[in-house]
Amino acid sequence: MITRISGSSLEKIDSGDSSPRIYLAHNEPLERIMFDRNLTGVEFRGQCLAASQMFVDHFVDEFDPESAAELLILSKGIVYQLTEAVARQTGKNLATNFIATSRVSVAEDHVGVAVSYANFDAPSRTLLIGDTVASGATITAALDSYREVHPVDRVFIVSYAGALAGARRISEYCQRHAIEATFLFGLAAFGLSSNGFDLSFLHPDTVTRDEYRRRAEEQFNGRPVSAVGWDFGSQATAPRKYRQLCWIEAEKWELQGAACFKDAERPIEMDLLRREEAAYSDIARTLEGEL
Repeated sequence: MITRISGSSLEKIDSGDSSPRIYLAHNEPLERIMFDRNLTGVEFRGQCLAASQMFVDHFVDEFDPESAAELLILSKGIVYQLTEAVARQTGKNLATNFIATSRVSVAEDHVGVAVSYANFDAPSRTLLIGDTVASGATITAALDSYREVHPVDRVFIVSYAGALAGARRISEYCQRHAIEATFLFGLAAFGLSSNGFDLSFLHPDTVTRDEYRRRAEEQFNGRPVSAVGWDFGSQATAPRKYRQLCWIEAEKWELQGAACFKDAERPIEMDLLRREEAAYSDIARTLEGEL
């Protein structure tokens, strides 16, 4: 692992043999992604690619792109652009496997995940996965499905925003199946809120630098708002949905009109946002009456 490259640094936060192997990356693209909740569209994609290129530079000494493969989790894994990042930084092609998953249930102590599509035509014992880590249920389901077809020895999990609880769940799964797991997270290993969605710098379980806590405290007026929202990646794949979810976040945290949500858009109807309803279930009935 290369801990220092131009414009970026890594710090290892795990301790003890049984803990997840987690590295936190610190660089400007990640700060833009995590501290600009109005960042969307092409500009958002550009910052994501820049962050992924730096991630690749940090761990390029630990894998061979020509023998490794990506396990691309649709649809949010698209914004990580790992194959493009690997191509730009190494000049080599990273083969790609595909899997589509979706949450079917969200509770405080359980997240149900269904697999609706898979294409594993690029077998490799070393996998790269780019995805937001919350509960860890999506990645364990994806690995379970992949392992039905191909063996896995190592997995590198790149997450702009990753929860410590999710990393532990994935790590435990990997230990049970003799898989070496390495996590590269952006800026923090987050505490996960009880709604299963919020990843906040202000959560008491979050491991991060004090400067990030101070920035989040100021930006969100002391509220434990998620650093990346409730549907990370929709900033580019479904910007209007993202802006509408931001409006509901502003309602939930009493931040309507705040600069952090200046581009939020009032929803016309709620059907588009049903998959994230568990994130705002405490105010859902009130919202239904207002919209």
